Amino acid sequence: MEAVKLEVAESRILVLTGEKSFEDMKELAWNKKTAAFGGLKNMLSRPKPEDITITHSEKQYKPVWHVVCSVHLEYKRRQEYLIKIDDPAVQKVMLCGEEKELSPERNVSVTSTEHCAEDDSREIFMDAHTEDAVEFSKYLEMPNRLISETEELMGDDSIVIPAKVKAAYLIRKLMGELLKPVDADEVLAENVRIETMDLYFMPIYAFEYHWEPKNKKNVLEFDGLTGEYQSGKVLKEKMAEVFSEETLFEVGAEVAGFIVPGGNIPVKILQEARKKGK
Repeated sequence: MEAVKLEVAESRILVLTGEKSFEDMKELAWNKKTAAFGGLKNMLSRPKPEDITITHSEKQYKPVWHVVCSVHLEYKRRQEYLIKIDDPAVQKVMLCGEEKELSPERNVSVTSTEHCAEDDSREIFMDAHTEDAVEFSKYLEMPNRLISETEELMGDDSIVIPAKVKAAYLIRKLMGELLKPVDADEVLAENVRIETMDLYFMPIYAFEYHWEPKNKKNVLEFDGLTGEYQSGKVLKEKMAEVFSEETLFEVGAEVAGFIVPGGNIPVKILQEARKKGK
């Protein structure tokens, strides 16, 4: 068998663009201020709009991984086929120049070699900070721009949420689903391809609300592209980077060791260099 081939496509850091302005989002947040305390069931205890103020607002960039992996496998295996002979007059059968005896059940056994090929793939979207699964497919069609490092997003008082999950972790997770034992006598080819390894940053606007008579505070975060909102949190200060970009995207040694435990079979890694240009 040839070496297992691990092919890694170009990795990218992408920023979703076309978000609404801070003024537009603040107006939307102001109109949704009672929703910040909407979990209260008692109608009498719900706040009046005039009792709520916005005490803090900030723009965040949330990291989301999009990874796609695929496997192509070719192998041979020996297989026996049984041919049923119904005519009672037949006593022997000549197949491929070889005379075959009939079994008591009047079957003829033929040994063959099957050439098999299998292809499979998996896709994952994950919040790169919390490790939560996210529904992200709709954003793949939205405008974006390529950046070389997250520092490019830190201007204008924006807070970049750092990625805590490395690409290698997701790839091992997908490979655990893709690489399964196969009934083979000879493996001809085993190619593992990381087809997509993109780290997206989504623009998020977070607003802190104060219900003054009750002295309660809640936070809503708004999707800067769709305007959808949910409960969230404000950070109020810059966050330190957890991993460098190189460390986040490094997959060679970790993934190769996972594919071939112990390293007894060589793994040929074909990795495209990540572009540094903006």
